[in-house]
Amino acid sequence: MFLHDIIKVDYVNQGYLPNYPYHLITDKEMFDAFLSDDGYFADNYPCLDDSLSEQYAAFRQDIVSRINDYLENSTAIPSWIYSYMLGASISVNSDVRDLRDLYTLTGLEYTSAVPEFTAELSAECYAISSAWLKKQTAADAQRTPTLFGEPHVIKSLRLSGVDILSP
Repeated sequence: MFLHDIIKVDYVNQGYLPNYPYHLITDKEMFDAFLSDDGYFADNYPCLDDSLSEQYAAFRQDIVSRINDYLENSTAIPSWIYSYMLGASISVNSDVRDLRDLYTLTGLEYTSAVPEFTAELSAECYAISSAWLKKQTAADAQRTPTLFGEPHVIKSLRLSGVDILSP
């Protein structure tokens, strides 16, 4: 799968996988590099708010279950998991411009000169994600809420800032 090749190359370049050609790395090795205790997910998507540690654990377990289901039964990996594997969801190592946009959309103020992904922002993302997913009826919405700036969080914030009933 082309997407897996891109992830494998990226993880090799970042040091999460050994410096082998991507086609010699199995999907299981790629997912292990993503989910291990010192892997890509742990480094880029940590739990910043102790009060949300149970929600974070449930979120991570949802990812683990879906990946295990893929490895054991060849089911599809949801696109939202790939957004984490590619580093596209906003978190602690995200681009400053993305963080600034997320702060603007949430209405929160960042206290340092450069915006950082904080426990407060994580809690806000969780609240937005929870509310958004409760409104969804599609099968792909049957998942745990996120604590990060995932695309549905951004979409929810953008829609809440637009008055769709005005001419």
